[in-house]
Amino acid sequence: MLGIHRWLSAGLLVILSTVLAACSSRILEPPEPLELAQPIAVDQSGQEVRFEFETNARNFDPGRTYALELEVQRQGGRENGEPEMRKLNIPFEVSLQRWGAGAWQDVPTHDSYQALALNAGKSLPAWHTSTVWRYAALSAGSGGEYRWSIVALPLDLDARYRARVRTVQTTPELQHHSAQVRIHAAWPVGK
Repeated sequence: MLGIHRWLSAGLLVILSTVLAACSSRILEPPEPLELAQPIAVDQSGQEVRFEFETNARNFDPGRTYALELEVQRQGGRENGEPEMRKLNIPFEVSLQRWGAGAWQDVPTHDSYQALALNAGKSLPAWHTSTVWRYAALSAGSGGEYRWSIVALPLDLDARYRARVRTVQTTPELQHHSAQVRIHAAWPVGK
């Protein structure tokens, strides 16, 4: 009987330590996480959305990466079938500015293709026709719902920012889709 109690106590300790370890490794969101979204007609050229926001201890975690993303959802049926989303190259004009020293100052951004070229010394794909444009890279999706990463946002705590996102080409493949541009904490790698 005494042996059973020891095994139960040991098992309880193992379970408690596992639960505590899982809780301590969990990423905690700030109480009011930075989460901004605006609709955009992504199939048309010249469509624009603007964001203005501040980062503070209530909405910003300096240990997370923040991203500007495009979310697209199919509306209605699939008359002509779903376009091949992985083959779409969707460019945007993106500007990010930070308030400092009494004026708005430009903050450079790079899309994933430009970041790879800078970090690995590789060339940009042939379809990446402008260094001014930021091309969205498909990161997830199926069943009519898709998410593209446009740029990672180099944000700091206790700062004021404004961002502008503008479509620069028509994308007829997305004419039967609704879309929104989001600024939020990106999912950690591997989650």
